[in-house]
Amino acid sequence: MRSSAVLAIPVLLVPSSSAFANAPAAAYNKTITISFTSSGTRTDSLGKSAGFSSQVSRIIYVSSNGRLFMRHIVTSMGKGRRARGGDFEPGSGRGGSFTFQGNRLVGTMTWAAGARQITVTFDPGFTSCTATVVDGRMAGGTIRRRAPSGEMVEVTSVSNSAPSCSIQSGNAFAQ
Repeated sequence: MRSSAVLAIPVLLVPSSSAFANAPAAAYNKTITISFTSSGTRTDSLGKSAGFSSQVSRIIYVSSNGRLFMRHIVTSMGKGRRARGGDFEPGSGRGGSFTFQGNRLVGTMTWAAGARQITVTFDPGFTSCTATVVDGRMAGGTIRRRAPSGEMVEVTSVSNSAPSCSIQSGNAFAQ
C-alpha cells in the first residue's frame, strides 16, 4: 500500500549512531530507489506566499557488509528549475538517518522545525518494495526548512504523491 499524509503530531527522533543499519542479509548488495513529488505552499522570510513542487529521489545502496550509502536528489519544478542534493552515509548528520527494522527501512530527515519520515517495506526475498512518505510537525507548530534557493521558509501546506519504490541487485553508484 502506498500512502502520503501530513500529520500534526509530536515527533521523537533518534539519530542512527552507526553507518551499519542492521541490514538483513537478503538486502546486501542491493540498490533501493524511492521517488515522489512533494508540493504545497510556503512563506518566505518577507512573508510572501508561493506554491512549490519538487521531484524527490532517494537512492540507497546496501553494501555486501550491510553498510548504507545514499544519494539525495531534489529537483524544483517551478521557475528557475534547479536540482540539488548529494551523496552521504546515513548517520553522518547529513541528509537523514535510515535504519532497518526487520523487513522495513525507516528514514527520518529533520528540518529546523518538523521532519519527514520515509518507510520502505520489502517482500521476504527483498525483490520488491513499497514506500510511504509522511511530513510531520509538532502539534500547533509549523514546518520550517530550507528551500532549494537556500532560504529558510515556512511550509504552510504540503502533500506528497504516492511514492514509487524499486529494488535492484548491485551498486547503482558504481555504474
